Amino acid sequence: MNTRFFLAAFFACAGVPALAEVPLTESTFTEIIQQANVVSAADKSATPARTNEVFKVPDLVRTGPASRVEMTAPDQTITRVGANTVFTFAPGGRDILLEHGSVLFHAPAGVGGGAIKNHGTAAAVLGTTELGAILPDGSFKILDLEGNVKVTLKNLLSIELKPGQMVIVSPDGTEFGPVMNFNLGRLLPHLLLVVGFSEPLSSLLLIQTAIQAQNQEIAGGGLDHLAPLLVAEYGLDLTPGSEPQPWNLPTQPQIYISPTAGAHH
Repeated sequence: MNTRFFLAAFFACAGVPALAEVPLTESTFTEIIQQANVVSAADKSATPARTNEVFKVPDLVRTGPASRVEMTAPDQTITRVGANTVFTFAPGGRDILLEHGSVLFHAPAGVGGGAIKNHGTAAAVLGTTELGAILPDGSFKILDLEGNVKVTLKNLLSIELKPGQMVIVSPDGTEFGPVMNFNLGRLLPHLLLVVGFSEPLSSLLLIQTAIQAQNQEIAGGGLDHLAPLLVAEYGLDLTPGSEPQPWNLPTQPQIYISPTAGAHH
């Protein structure tokens, strides 16, 4: 299978010595909702995923419609996988290889790093929690839920996101769309990969702290433009009742790609 997208993260904590990087090559299914299969890399056979079962590379995880999965690595790195998603971990590293769908990734500070790669594009998480989704046209949407995210194209142009910001990379990985601010406090309750599991996300308190900081910035007039909630939600797994109505949902939000928008070396 030709896997197109690579997802993982770098984490750092000021004043705390970095631990030796441990490859993220296996993880335990800690919650399975609806349908998820493990697809053998050897013969492409599919078997149902089971809670408490250890998943190892190079096999794939494939989720069905209205399905999602939480996986916990030995170092407490959390990977939450959305509906209609195909992914695996990269052998020997800390990358998540994402072919379709959406993934939320959270790792404790100091456990290691990686990169989101798509046709040479790399997205490094300098904080702890990020959400990524492949949109219908093949473009890649990255949302910063807390901490900092640096996204670098193959031509070395880069942008940095802060909590409550998102960007969409063009399908060929050569251009950024504009960096957009979204209301993190309004979006969070709609995100199934955050609120749609039996146990709270381990970084939820950090995200709530980011929400408080953004709310203060909004109240002080520091954010005079926020993307419509519809644009922030587009392409993500949403809680029942919060999905945009079909007659209001555009084929794709109007994203005007600029090769230099918000970019720097």
